[in-house]
Amino acid sequence: MTTPPIRFRLRPLTRTLGEVMGSRSWDTTLKERPRGTGARVVASLRVLSIAGTPQREAAFPLTTASTPIGRAVAGAGLALRDDPRVSRLHALVELEPHTGVARLVDRSSTGTEVDGVRVTDCVLEDGALIFVGDSALLFRRGAPDDESDDEVPTWGLLGDAPAMRVLRRAIHRIGPSLASVLLHGESGTGKELVAGALHQASGRKGELVAVNCSAIPASLAEAQLFGHLAGSYTGARTGGQGLFRAADAGTIFLDEIADLPLDVQPKLLRVLEERIVTPVGATRGGPIDVRVVAATNRDLLEEVEAGRFRGDLYARLSDFTLELPPLRARREDVLTILMRDLGDTAPPLAPDLVRALLLHEWPFNVRELRKIATQLSVVGEGAERLELGMLGDRLQRVSRAARASGPAQTTEGAAPGTTPPSLGIPTATPGTHAATPLPPKPAGLEAVPDRETLEALLREHRGVIADVARVAGRSRKQVYRWLQQHGLDPESYRDG
Repeated sequence: MTTPPIRFRLRPLTRTLGEVMGSRSWDTTLKERPRGTGARVVASLRVLSIAGTPQREAAFPLTTASTPIGRAVAGAGLALRDDPRVSRLHALVELEPHTGVARLVDRSSTGTEVDGVRVTDCVLEDGALIFVGDSALLFRRGAPDDESDDEVPTWGLLGDAPAMRVLRRAIHRIGPSLASVLLHGESGTGKELVAGALHQASGRKGELVAVNCSAIPASLAEAQLFGHLAGSYTGARTGGQGLFRAADAGTIFLDEIADLPLDVQPKLLRVLEERIVTPVGATRGGPIDVRVVAATNRDLLEEVEAGRFRGDLYARLSDFTLELPPLRARREDVLTILMRDLGDTAPPLAPDLVRALLLHEWPFNVRELRKIATQLSVVGEGAERLELGMLGDRLQRVSRAARASGPAQTTEGAAPGTTPPSLGIPTATPGTHAATPLPPKPAGLEAVPDRETLEALLREHRGVIADVARVAGRSRKQVYRWLQQHGLDPESYRDG
């Protein structure tokens, strides 16, 4: 029987960094002015850091009125009083009430940046990073999420990004079932952590057994998974119970499932359907009670179409599919994870270090960030504050290596801060996860495109920079640079 789909709505965050981090004694320097009553909230700003200090305040709701940002703002403004490099009135966020389009207008003497590019007047896309003085803000479309997560554990999956909240809610809901779950995400996004969370949420008394399918020799895959009798193959002097039997009454996590040998796949399918495991060399099998969680960084439907993976096995493994967001799609979580790994006694962060970490593309995701935290802990021991120079050219080298190795493993695309439409949404219909290849780059985008090409892209995508960046295979930051070079305003293309 097919398990009915679960649908979750993606909505922006409200859970504060302080709630995630507990009693951490970071300075809270954000001051929020009283807001008028009855105003409709259509977007929010999250203060990520002030003068290099990570913040733990809730998202600042924006109304349809103009919202000032500065050290000395009045009314419904966002006051960053503890950053001396912020002007008294530094910038305005103006919201168009009918379309919901948000504009950032610079009013400072020191400049304002969006996604690392200095701007005077620009349209804000969802997930845009705004730098004013030495402080960093994150723009999110939509009202802050007011749904309570009090009954949803974190299972060590830190983060306030919308996709992470949806992911935790999905784990909380489907965890107790016996349904198979397929995890899809890039390397380093925490697939084994999510498998562990599903096991904890299930309440099953057995063990969580993790299996790396790519590390099992093809000739031994069946014996290692399902067990074998003594003498059943050359070198089998003794019998073995197998990994599935070891996970009885628990959960088996099949990582890198796309690498499972093709001739073993029908045997795995039979185990999933019959719940009976037959060891190699045996004529009879025994019943087994095991929950299966599989994971991959590939598009399994493409593997099915190419004949490298069985379609019936894919359907059986994907009662639910959970998308794991890449770190570049959840930039509000970068400092949360970093400070957790640095510990309570870490020195403060220099503003240029915070800026570089927030703008980094994180091609290797949370695993890469944790390595950065380790390097900062060692090199910065005894320092008054942690500086960008302590990382050397590590961030630049990682970015170059990622570009040289080809496109990202999933469909997050080139635009930082964006979230795929179905990110984190589990589904019971095979083949509905968000993994689709990037569209080809238009001709002429290997270098700086000419004005006509760029205008055509802006018209086609109605001035939406995230869409232009995705089609071009470049970052939004690069697209903004092109617009500056040609003197183009994306807002003039929004009405077609």
